Amino acid sequence: MDSVRAEKQKSNIETLLKLVNENPELEIVPMVATDVCASDDFTSWMGSWGSAKIDEVYHNEERIYFRSIDEEEVEELFFNQLEVLNPSWSDTYLQEQAEIKAKEVQWEKVITVYIDLP
Repeated sequence: MDSVRAEKQKSNIETLLKLVNENPELEIVPMVATDVCASDDFTSWMGSWGSAKIDEVYHNEERIYFRSIDEEEVEELFFNQLEVLNPSWSDTYLQEQAEIKAKEVQWEKVITVYIDLP
């Protein structure tokens, strides 16, 4: 491992350990970059420690949402669901109801650690 990668890994791990020490009650959610698992030819792939941060997550049957980047997508999700269930509702009313449902989401505070390409 070259010195730049080693220093980056050291910094990322120090950040992760600090977050864990400060928030031992939080679940650690590893998020693996799609590039790490590029095929199904093998059972394991090598990755590297990426950044770690505190975030909030919501997950349904289809995917995980991160509050820091996906809050609007959650609202769109509810809009689309409501639109299918209530085709007679106006877009304005659908939007209002989607906003209400999005505000009711129980976001879970977690430590997110990204697993990147080596």
